[in-house]
Amino acid sequence: MHPMTLDAIDFNLLYRLQKHSSTYKKKSQEEWDGKAWEINEKIHEGFYNDEMERRIDLDGVQSLLDVGCGPGTFALRFAPRLKQVYALDYSPKMLEVLEHNAQKRAISNICPLCLDLEESWEGVAPCDVVIASRCLEVEDMRAVLQKLHEKAKKAVYITYKNGGSFLEAEVLEAMGRKITPKPDYIYLLNILYQMGIRASLDFISPQGEPYGTFDSFESYHRSTLWSIGEMTPQEEAGLKDYYEACQKKGKTPAHKNSSWAFISWRK
Repeated sequence: MHPMTLDAIDFNLLYRLQKHSSTYKKKSQEEWDGKAWEINEKIHEGFYNDEMERRIDLDGVQSLLDVGCGPGTFALRFAPRLKQVYALDYSPKMLEVLEHNAQKRAISNICPLCLDLEESWEGVAPCDVVIASRCLEVEDMRAVLQKLHEKAKKAVYITYKNGGSFLEAEVLEAMGRKITPKPDYIYLLNILYQMGIRASLDFISPQGEPYGTFDSFESYHRSTLWSIGEMTPQEEAGLKDYYEACQKKGKTPAHKNSSWAFISWRK
């Protein structure tokens, strides 16, 4: 009998199995299209964005590939400091919003690319730095990490959810919802290790700042539904009771898990 070794474990397969069984499913292109303008209103400022910017080293960098760029959260921040930025997303509406934002800011060095992370990236130019912020809800993690690595000349910076749920445990408990967790960030580190990449790990957490504030139960419910996918009438009733109890106590209701693993490596 041969002893079990780390190399005998297929972490990408384990990731895929847990991803398949998880409560949380990948959002479709159409779903992201429908949220593009709403997301654009609130995603450009905040602690997370400032921390990402602080940690990404642009010294000597001329080009950047922003994967899962959304409405330009980081492409717009970094473009004034770079020669060329490529902004990749599979939502045409997100790229439309990005181009609108760039035009308003008189930024002309962002090239939008309408591509799925898991489809061919043939023709995507290699860049000094590649970033993938909060967008790696993919089926084949190793294949996508390999693409990020191959397109980077100097460094890669990614973030992935810390924990198995997009919602805080307090919210799930109030709803009476039991979930099958999504894969945690540790899968990515082990997959990278098996690819021969020794990545660095840190965390971005809100340090007591709430993920968001809501002016009504309707907006709180809508945001929770976006994260969990569907709710039974009983779960909706539990969520409403929880929200109203928080309102009476003057307490900000718990909402999304806002802790992210920050993973990076140099070439």
